Amino acid sequence: MQIEVRIISQEVHRGFISELPSASFLQLPEWAAVKTDWKNKSLGLYEGSSLVGVALLLTRALPFSGKSFGYIPEGPIFLPHFSLNQEVLASLVSFAKNENVFLLRVGPAIPYRDWENEVIKAAIASEHASSLTTTQSTIEHEKGVAAIESFQKSGWRAVISENGFSEGQPNFVFQLDLRNHDEESLAIGFNQQWRRNIKKAEKEGVEVFSGKKEDLSEFHKVYLETADRDNFIPRPLRYFERMWDELNRHDNHLSLFLAKWQGQVIASTIAIHVGDHYWYSYGASSTFGREARGSNAIQWVMMKDALARGATCYDLRGITPTLDPKDPHVGLIQFKVGTGGYARQLVGEWEKPINKFWSLAFATYLRIRK
Repeated sequence: MQIEVRIISQEVHRGFISELPSASFLQLPEWAAVKTDWKNKSLGLYEGSSLVGVALLLTRALPFSGKSFGYIPEGPIFLPHFSLNQEVLASLVSFAKNENVFLLRVGPAIPYRDWENEVIKAAIASEHASSLTTTQSTIEHEKGVAAIESFQKSGWRAVISENGFSEGQPNFVFQLDLRNHDEESLAIGFNQQWRRNIKKAEKEGVEVFSGKKEDLSEFHKVYLETADRDNFIPRPLRYFERMWDELNRHDNHLSLFLAKWQGQVIASTIAIHVGDHYWYSYGASSTFGREARGSNAIQWVMMKDALARGATCYDLRGITPTLDPKDPHVGLIQFKVGTGGYARQLVGEWEKPINKFWSLAFATYLRIRK
């Protein structure tokens, strides 16, 4: 049956998500209020009279053109029985044309391939493996394979940067399966270094506590230090305050954690929880107190919080696919492998040029800006 895209209310959008086991927080209608520099619409994907999916469409206009770039971050999202297909993609493009969108980018968070912990560790130890992409995956997901085939047959192109990160949301993530776990069994799955670091933090007297909105300023101080050390452009404090306000407006999706040692915050994180999915969304740490292992302590507290909330997935978010010991990015996956989790490749972000002239102009602008 043909798919029709219609504008829906935020209430309908929010209600649809509330009936799902989980959905990306980037597809919550509340996320639109966080991204104040984008316009937004809540979209419903209908099969006949049945609502089978929703999408948060963000648009940003090109100056003096009357044209906009369209983006659906980690969406659309669908009922569990429904799959992304060519009919869905055609309907989205048709809607985008009517909205004067010159380039449409979507990034459904559909699993494509998984690599179990032992496979990753063996590959890192091997002299031959250099990337997850050249290492045999443990699981290949049918819906992910079908979605990629639909994108390819419909003439969409994958959006992947040279280092393996998507230009928008991560294409590779690291996750921990919380099903059938309690705190004791989860801790048993950690490697020796993780268990040692958690015990070290306890011995050093690191205190981890849940923060309030006013504690975001403490998070932000450590975040600014992290940005300077790791050479990325930080977001202003007001951005995180807006995240707090909007994501906790209708439900308590966002939580703040702080780790203190010797009276000073040495690590802080922001977690987001939707349905049975729990994300480690932002993290920061200070150079002072690194030996006290506050980062491990705060992760352990977050994992226990995820268990207490009934989450089945603890998501440590983005990694690069590199397994090369000489690559500076490999430390990220090595840190996360210590939790006993698995690496996952998502379908990733894909884009469809609707107006070739403006799409080319936009791509040229992005290259010049870099």
